[in-house]
Amino acid sequence: MSLRLPRGRLLAKLLVAMLVPATIALVLFGAAAHEVARRVLEQELGRRLATAATSVAMLVLPEQLSAIAAGDEQSNTYANLRHRVEQARERLAVRRVLLVARDLTARADSDSALPLGAQAHELGADAPEIEKAGAGQATASPLFLGRDGLPYKRGYARVGTTGFAVVEASAQYLDALAAFRRWLVVGGIISLAMIVVLAAWLSRRMTGPLERLASAAERIGHGDLAAAVAVETRDEIGYLASRLDEMRGALRARDERMQMMLAGIAHEVRNPLGGLELYAGLLREGLTGEPERLAEIARIEREIGYLKNVVTDFLDFARRPPLAPDAFPAAALLDEIAEIARPRAGGPALSVECESGLVALADRAQLRRALLNLAKNATAAAGTSGRVVFAARRAPNSHQRIEWEIRDSGPGVAEDIREKIFTPFFTTRERGTGLGLAFVAEIARDHGGVVAVDRCPEGGARFRFTTANAEPG
Repeated sequence: MSLRLPRGRLLAKLLVAMLVPATIALVLFGAAAHEVARRVLEQELGRRLATAATSVAMLVLPEQLSAIAAGDEQSNTYANLRHRVEQARERLAVRRVLLVARDLTARADSDSALPLGAQAHELGADAPEIEKAGAGQATASPLFLGRDGLPYKRGYARVGTTGFAVVEASAQYLDALAAFRRWLVVGGIISLAMIVVLAAWLSRRMTGPLERLASAAERIGHGDLAAAVAVETRDEIGYLASRLDEMRGALRARDERMQMMLAGIAHEVRNPLGGLELYAGLLREGLTGEPERLAEIARIEREIGYLKNVVTDFLDFARRPPLAPDAFPAAALLDEIAEIARPRAGGPALSVECESGLVALADRAQLRRALLNLAKNATAAAGTSGRVVFAARRAPNSHQRIEWEIRDSGPGVAEDIREKIFTPFFTTRERGTGLGLAFVAEIARDHGGVVAVDRCPEGGARFRFTTANAEPG
């Protein structure tokens, strides 16, 4: 099965690792910056209004406030106070200037909202600030909403011991603060977007070498030790790649030594076997008239043939050639397997089930060997009255793969040995190398599949594995 690094998971982890702290930091920074800016601007407006109220108080004589009361609207003193507060409002560029007595009754209002002697009830909410102003400390009120729904702020200053000068202005800095808040939000979104792009770029930078490293590990696992593992980076991934390449070199050197040893053993064993086979043939010719001795010679020849097959199996397993994939019809290969495996007489019934138009992309010779090995085991398990089916179809979970299947009506494979039967040298037969199904597992693995065995619904064993589909459709 082809290895693929789950890139989405790494990207998700990078996003979580980078976005969560960055988002928290940006939110905290934005909130802190906004709060600092708000306080600074509000304090600055308060200082400006307190200063403005002080300047208005300096324009008014305390005696003027105490000299007028309700009913003096036509007096020169009242007209003079009204003129001064209107000039102060224009000069200071504020919303309103108000003069009140100690009991918060109006003495002059630039907006004419309060008649002379009327109670300024709206100032009652600023009792702490009025108390400070009465003690001689010019101060400003907290923000409040006017009748028009907009925020305002007042500044207070004492006029002698008779009253107070009140300056009221709109909190226009809130518009600038709102713009600043919008910039903070936009800047935060842009920063988070840049972090997402950076995380995606880092993910690609990491997953690319990791995918190639995983492919190299897969090749090594399949026995391809020729291609070197590329070291692309100088970080931990590069260190892992260099160690993997060292392991590949050590495995290749070990395999070369093993192949040389097996070739030497095969040469040393085959020569005596060839001599024994020759002498057995000479004995057969010399003992033509002695049937009992000829039976003994036939037994010797069978044992020699068995030993030759064992040597050949060992060599083939150790030196199996690399894949040479080619496209070919699946039905033709199954027909060939069925023809070769068909017993001459007294064997199980054989049949082929192949989906129409299947074209396999595989090493035909090695695939043929794997299917023949399974066919041999299936016909032996089915017995003389059983049934064996050779099948090929598009894989249920992917039309890019072909599923090969051989099933029989024999006793099946016991569950406790289903995983062991594909292990080299494991066999349940009295005479066998235990390499047949190991060959099948290796060939299936080289083709990107995994051989599996289970029980057929109608009984018996079912072996399956997949190879590539040349025409997935």
